[in-house]
Amino acid sequence: MTPEIKSNKLRPISQDEFHDLFHDLMAEKMRLAVRLTLTAIMNEEVEAFVGAPYGAPCPTRQDYRNGYYQRDLVTTVGKIKGLHVPRTRGGFRTQVFEHYQRRQRELDVAIGEMLVQGISTVGVGQVMETLTGSPVSPSAVSRVHHGLETEYAQWKVRSLSERYVYVFADGTYFSVIYEGESHKTPILALIGITAAGKRELIAFTIGERENQGAWENLLDDIKTRGVKQIDLWITDGHQAMLNAIALKFPDSRRQRGMLQQRDAVEAEFKGIFYQKNRQKADQCAEAFQEKYRSQFPTAVECMQRDWEACLTFYDYPESHWARIRTTNVIERMFEEVKKRSKKMAAAFRNENSCLLLFFAVVRGLKFQNLVMPNQPRCDDHFPLHNS
Repeated sequence: MTPEIKSNKLRPISQDEFHDLFHDLMAEKMRLAVRLTLTAIMNEEVEAFVGAPYGAPCPTRQDYRNGYYQRDLVTTVGKIKGLHVPRTRGGFRTQVFEHYQRRQRELDVAIGEMLVQGISTVGVGQVMETLTGSPVSPSAVSRVHHGLETEYAQWKVRSLSERYVYVFADGTYFSVIYEGESHKTPILALIGITAAGKRELIAFTIGERENQGAWENLLDDIKTRGVKQIDLWITDGHQAMLNAIALKFPDSRRQRGMLQQRDAVEAEFKGIFYQKNRQKADQCAEAFQEKYRSQFPTAVECMQRDWEACLTFYDYPESHWARIRTTNVIERMFEEVKKRSKKMAAAFRNENSCLLLFFAVVRGLKFQNLVMPNQPRCDDHFPLHNS
């Protein structure tokens, strides 16, 4: 007789319960993957430090393994408990995380940004516990915040390169509270490219309505920290900034960021800046001006007034033209900061919190370096490209 098979029906689960189960399962797999990866990296580190594979005789051995110790590490996929960290007799230290660090650096950055945005230390701790499953005390949150302040204080007085081949200068506005009211406050910033092609944020500061005095103070600051020469400035047409640059760096050249025109003629206008050489660009410009002089007289007049500065980039290596004919480099950086600030849905409570958020964001940005040709003498310009 065939035995009777009883049907055990599973209790139906809701979509939310299924989502939670799936999330927990995936998080556990991710934590396992992170554990295995960190363990493998540390084993390779200790093998290189010791100078020999585990248990193998080797005449080049420099040290001997000495077991391991356990520690927890909070990561973006949750806490990894009892991570095995190798030890040696000679005092090996892994580079996977800083000594005694208990949280990944990314989490400390997130803590700092939340504090800058005005979330309380208790609130930050609650958010981090929700994200990682591990509580963060208010005192630990405060230490992270003070660490960010200290790092920013050191960054803004660091020494700078003597020469920058290119510097992008621009300003943008954030809402900051003064005496209980929100006001639009400018931040002025400089991004530079060194003779070696390294791109970096040189400096930024609160701009006091973006007036000439504010720009002069910023330029004085970078000169005090070592900047002696800037070959080419890439800017918009802001006159206060241009006056300050002419006063503080009178020997520099200038590239005017691509002028913006009406939509109807924008494509035709941009085409001028994508010619093979300066001569063809001038020819296209003359045809453009003749065509639109009567229709857009003010725009054509502005174009003629600033035309030489608009085409300075043709005197530099062709491989650099796409980077230096506009201020897009610095505008994209501003956009990244604004993405974070817009999430606040409120004005910064003071200037310091605005500057700290700006620093917290830009310190994590990866700037693409520029491939530089063989550089001429510092007092020479790049050769003119006529090809």
